[in-house]
Amino acid sequence: MSGGEGSAPARNAPANAWRWSRLSRPAILAVGLALGAAVTGGCWLIVSLSGGAASSAEKTFGTSGTLTLADSSLSFLEEGERCTGLDGYSDIQRGAQVNVTGADGTLVATGELEGGKKAALGCEFPFTIEGIPQGSKFYTVEVSHRGGLTQTEDELRSGGLTFTLGR
Repeated sequence: MSGGEGSAPARNAPANAWRWSRLSRPAILAVGLALGAAVTGGCWLIVSLSGGAASSAEKTFGTSGTLTLADSSLSFLEEGERCTGLDGYSDIQRGAQVNVTGADGTLVATGELEGGKKAALGCEFPFTIEGIPQGSKFYTVEVSHRGGLTQTEDELRSGGLTFTLGR
């Protein structure tokens, strides 16, 4: 008996072959698409749960530094007392933005000044910036609108940036 229409599958054919042959081409494509989406979604879930996000964090770094406001109008303060910029330096205070731009001038990370404390040279404002993407030829760090320092990635990674502003 030959394998014409309506006949049983040949004995050498896989057991499920005749079931798939009964489905229409669009139905088989839909099943394949659904299986592909399920596999892709499962892989994405496994990578996400296994720390795939950590690998993107490894492609960034942080830096820290201090802005010293050398303002003689703060001389009445005792060392260690809280201080802030006055008059023409009123933008220099806790929360003032610290911007990092890449070599192409694109803003790549931001931070902010912490509270200022009186020190021997003036009012010192520490800051920390996280999430700076690695790989730029150089970076420029600017506090408020006061102009920036240009640094290499290695210089930024080592931290200890120092800005001095004022008289």
